[in-house]
Amino acid sequence: MREEAKISKYMQIASFFKKEMEEGRIAYGDQLLTENEIVDKFSVSRHTVRQAFMELENNGYIKREQGKGTFCSYSEKNKSNEQKTIAVLTTYISNYIFPSIISGIEEVLSSAGYNLLLYNTNNEKQKEKECLEKIIENGVAGLIVEPTMSAAENTNLAYYRELEKRNIPYIMINSKYKELSGPFVGMDDVEGAYILTKYLLQIGHKNIAGIFKNDDLQGLNREVGYLKALKEKEITTNDHNIGKYGTKEKEYFPQEFTNGLLRRKDRPTAIVCYNDQIAVQALQAIREEGLRVPEDIALVGYDDSYIATATEVKLTTIRHPKEDLGRKASRMLMDVIEGRVDHSSYVYKPELIVRASTTGL
Repeated sequence: MREEAKISKYMQIASFFKKEMEEGRIAYGDQLLTENEIVDKFSVSRHTVRQAFMELENNGYIKREQGKGTFCSYSEKNKSNEQKTIAVLTTYISNYIFPSIISGIEEVLSSAGYNLLLYNTNNEKQKEKECLEKIIENGVAGLIVEPTMSAAENTNLAYYRELEKRNIPYIMINSKYKELSGPFVGMDDVEGAYILTKYLLQIGHKNIAGIFKNDDLQGLNREVGYLKALKEKEITTNDHNIGKYGTKEKEYFPQEFTNGLLRRKDRPTAIVCYNDQIAVQALQAIREEGLRVPEDIALVGYDDSYIATATEVKLTTIRHPKEDLGRKASRMLMDVIEGRVDHSSYVYKPELIVRASTTGL
């Protein structure tokens, strides 16, 4: 396994001085070591020291006076602001179900007097790294985080360990990292996909295809639920009936895979999709092939997003708690921050929503 990613040297230096100030060993107005003294103390370059100073200055920890030196500007006011700020780090912010989740978070935290810092990763590990660096350096009371590419190796584990080291609590939503034991708020995705597939079996479908995301834990779990339902009915699905894609392929793979499925002689009579977005892409492919939903092929999504009812064919799907999940995660994090309780995880039971995209054989 690849060695765990290391925290940047300049961040380590900035963190050192930040801790010294927060714990009172460097007081407001005290003069810091010179750049040359820090170079010698930490065995780093002047460039690294300047990066560390820039981080500290941008976050209100130091002020630099021309010809005089660098001085501590950290006070109890800084500490008070940190104690009332929550960072929210999700894969996306402005589309799909994410505005609803963030709305639920904001509703609870704002009413309790907390400030929010919003970050998104676009489901990219490098962006997650950059966001975590900013969150750690900004100083926050807690973090609500949706793991990035949660089925892949956690190359940013060092940053989560740093949060733990600083006693900054975090709660994971929608997914979780297997390397971390922190609280999680999300859905039982195995059960959700199992319920969807079982429903299709109950209304007569046997040749059921599936399209699943393979770099997020939600996708792996939904595939497990789909296969579990088929296995119970002793139905063996062929590999060509299951499409798997990663984040970088999401814009084209689902539609291309569905086109291929429908051109086979033994084409499926139903398709289980990773989420509603993928179901809409599959719907477009079905139309391109001159077929109809649900008359020629049944289609199910997942999440009960706004797009589940935005198309002319309303999607059968599994309801995601959205706003309630955001509210739940916020309350749990506040309980930990304010010392009321140290929470374990909370898992929502899936709810099947039957609409016009499915019919029996």
